[in-house]
Amino acid sequence: MTNFILAKLVDWRTINIVFFADLPPHEPLNISLYKNETLIEQVAIAPSEITVRDFCYQLKLFEDYDLDAKYHLIVGSFPSLLIDNSMAIDFHNFDERYAYDGDDLGAIYCPKQTVFKLWAPLASSVIIKIIATDGKSFSRVMKRESKGIYTYIFEGDLLNYKYRYVITNNGVTRVANDPYGKAVSLNSEYSVVVDYVRLLDIPNVHPITEIKHHVDAIIYETHIRDINEGNFNDVVNKGKYLGFVETGRKTKGGNPAGLDYIKYLGVTHIQIQPIFDFKSVDDINTSNWYNWGYDPLSFFALEGSYSLKPEVAMERLYEFKEMVNKLHENDLRLIVDVVYNHVYQYEDSDLEKIVPHYYFRKNKSCQLTNHSGCGNDFASERKMARKLIIDSVKYLFAYFDIDGLRLDLMGLLDLTTVKAIYQEAKALKSSVIILGEGWQMGESSQQKDFANKGNALALPEIAFFNDAYRDIIKGPSMHNNLLEKGYICGNVDYVYGVDYAFHASVLNLSYQPVFKTANQSVNYLECHDNATLYDKLLVSNASEDEVSLLERVSLANSILLLSFGIPFIHMGQEIGLSKEGLDNTYKTLRVNNLDYRLVDQRFDMVNRFRLFNILRKKLAYPKLFAKEELMNFFEIAHWQNGIYALTAKNKNVIAEEKEFVILINPTSRNITFELPEYYAVVEGAINSQELNVKNGFLPKSSILLLFLKE
Repeated sequence: MTNFILAKLVDWRTINIVFFADLPPHEPLNISLYKNETLIEQVAIAPSEITVRDFCYQLKLFEDYDLDAKYHLIVGSFPSLLIDNSMAIDFHNFDERYAYDGDDLGAIYCPKQTVFKLWAPLASSVIIKIIATDGKSFSRVMKRESKGIYTYIFEGDLLNYKYRYVITNNGVTRVANDPYGKAVSLNSEYSVVVDYVRLLDIPNVHPITEIKHHVDAIIYETHIRDINEGNFNDVVNKGKYLGFVETGRKTKGGNPAGLDYIKYLGVTHIQIQPIFDFKSVDDINTSNWYNWGYDPLSFFALEGSYSLKPEVAMERLYEFKEMVNKLHENDLRLIVDVVYNHVYQYEDSDLEKIVPHYYFRKNKSCQLTNHSGCGNDFASERKMARKLIIDSVKYLFAYFDIDGLRLDLMGLLDLTTVKAIYQEAKALKSSVIILGEGWQMGESSQQKDFANKGNALALPEIAFFNDAYRDIIKGPSMHNNLLEKGYICGNVDYVYGVDYAFHASVLNLSYQPVFKTANQSVNYLECHDNATLYDKLLVSNASEDEVSLLERVSLANSILLLSFGIPFIHMGQEIGLSKEGLDNTYKTLRVNNLDYRLVDQRFDMVNRFRLFNILRKKLAYPKLFAKEELMNFFEIAHWQNGIYALTAKNKNVIAEEKEFVILINPTSRNITFELPEYYAVVEGAINSQELNVKNGFLPKSSILLLFLKE
């Protein structure tokens, strides 16, 4: 007795038919295969592997199976049998046969009609469900075209109508939003038809300062909410796109707050954490929900909780565009943190519902890989997965005029995709900067194909977070190694490592070079992950008082701003902000906020940080990035007691730069020295007066910049 039968496409010309039965089926086996209602004559049937309770036959085709055609299979007296085509995504040449290169996926709106296009090559049917603005709904069957594209053209004005797709894959029907949808309704319930092309009618504002190379950038990382959501500033629209760019705002002490604070610091680029639609925060009730946003639902739709009118789908787009323009008006550029390496809960993602198993990477055992630590890794190497990323990148640059991208867990993206990201972004923004986390992730056999730091030489236009810089200058920041001291903590054994860090890991100084040029080195001491610089010092230098710890914070920031490479500063790092000893605060309310009480209390640190930003911009040498230039510029000396000295003497490198000396004292002891002919312009405390330092004094935990007396 046969209990049931299944049929599965196992390669382009083979269908396995499995009988789950106590006894094999009676011969002769009567099987008929129809393609578009026409019987296929040229097939062969042969027994295959047989186990105790199932009997398998192979149906061999004389031409390749066509996913764009309709097949049905009749076996004996059984009803028409569904052919499971789910394995096709792994067949040879699947991408070459079915990848689509059009630029019209999603909902393309015009007042007279809207064209919906969805790539769903495995689907047997797709229905679009549309909900009008008055709440009435209707459904339409979409037409299948070549390459697995489903299309429906709706005549009439659908502006602000909501819609979803009802997709059937291998007999299973699921409902999904449009992965190319540019807008969603409240809390991502539906995709929404919007006229996003209207964004092009808004003139772009261009920053004044020219950015020629990555090393011209000074990057300040923050979050839409964290910069102003506390109670000690007068920003009106706290935690919103437009609140982010309010001007004229003050702290309780009368100092600049919000955007004015960032501008006052003197940085060139703001890096914001993710703004693409994510799962974990309610669009309306934001007061009890917080998240950094690394749980993405979309690569196109913007997050609603940052909008003043999240119920109006297009409003998010207008607000974000205005935010970018306001930043540019204030001579600030915007880098957006994008998460292309994973999604929130892959099994419930729209991508998995539409094309099962295609968008997510699997190991040799066909198990989902989880090197991201988020339950899934995005298969960027597949053509349509790569296209989704590239189209998202082009959308951000073309419609919002952003200035750069920070690629979350970039080491999980393949080299080809990351190169394409840069090329497409560069075509739209000449001064673009693409940076990312180049940690080595995934299987060891895959490392040569991924955009990790080990492949930096193959990605000369891409910048990488330089963890060697972090570890040498201040020591690690993970919760299990906070005790390890770096150079600014007083560990003078690292004085030779400072050579390597200061020169952006480009030269062979104590360690092997990693980067081709300093344009690739993102020098950082803290970021949103892990302990802050101050919290690290609270553990590593626990015996020191607050004043001493803050001196070390200022020393670290000063070294950062004087080093070759790209300085990267996390919000609050300039004043020694604490996260109460916590590290992974991705969903912790308030602890990530910039504390403007500390801004007021430590405004001398703010001014010192600002001074070094101004100094970096005025000095010529930080603009150098080529290996030969870095190699010839400084004469390095290591004095007793771990003092680090750099003397600039090569007039052939930069003729307009005076000879100068940088001295660094990371110890807890004051140092005296004799260095005739030099005058000081910057010392441990802010002091704009030139001081004769023939009998020099280098305070503990300080840096001194001395120019030759003319």
